[in-house]
Amino acid sequence: MKRITTAVLFLLIAVAAFSQRPSVESITKRFRLSWEPFNDFWMNVPDSISERKINQGVNVYGLYTFPMDKKDHVSFFAGAGIGAHNFYHNSLLELNNSGVTYLYNLPDTINGTSIDSKISKISITYIDIPFGFQYKMKNQMHFTLGFKVGWKINDHWKYKGDCYETDNELYDAGVTMKRKYSNLPNIDKFHYGPFITINYKWFGIMANYQISTLFEKDKGPEVYPISVGLTFKPFDSK
Repeated sequence: MKRITTAVLFLLIAVAAFSQRPSVESITKRFRLSWEPFNDFWMNVPDSISERKINQGVNVYGLYTFPMDKKDHVSFFAGAGIGAHNFYHNSLLELNNSGVTYLYNLPDTINGTSIDSKISKISITYIDIPFGFQYKMKNQMHFTLGFKVGWKINDHWKYKGDCYETDNELYDAGVTMKRKYSNLPNIDKFHYGPFITINYKWFGIMANYQISTLFEKDKGPEVYPISVGLTFKPFDSK
């Protein structure tokens, strides 16, 4: 699936790129910047895990549009950018004997001593390639239907709270521990899925449904995000 999606992506970009010879002026006119602050709603989180409902993230893209009609109502676009996602939860990460990643909730107390967990989150950053079609109406409404493929360039798990270990022991009660682990095991190197945006001039809303899961197949919980947020295109008001 990933190889097919990637091949289709580059084929569409190549066809669009060689369909015309744009001038420097038209290149500047058709280049767009897009900034998208969003919230991730994580799906299929195990029932035993308490996840936070606010999982802020952001996309930043550079996009180029290719007109498909004389009045420029319909256009194909392709681009590249960076997307950052966060998954906040009240749990720790471990590997079982089979090398599968699993999450487990921190207990509320150990031997009568309460456990305070301030932050536990997984952060993933991708290089993304979005592409798709845009329809512009005369009233300056823009509708976009696209697809996005991304390659992971960074991931880490950050924990801040009481020092609790998997052997059900609490160490240095009342002392806050900070840990950060990079290159987490079994995080999928790719993510992909469709997205839509609805804009009026330079401002709008976006939604992205991620088909791929956070962890590799059969190597961790099958959690995945649905991203919903805002989109700003400061140079796309016409």
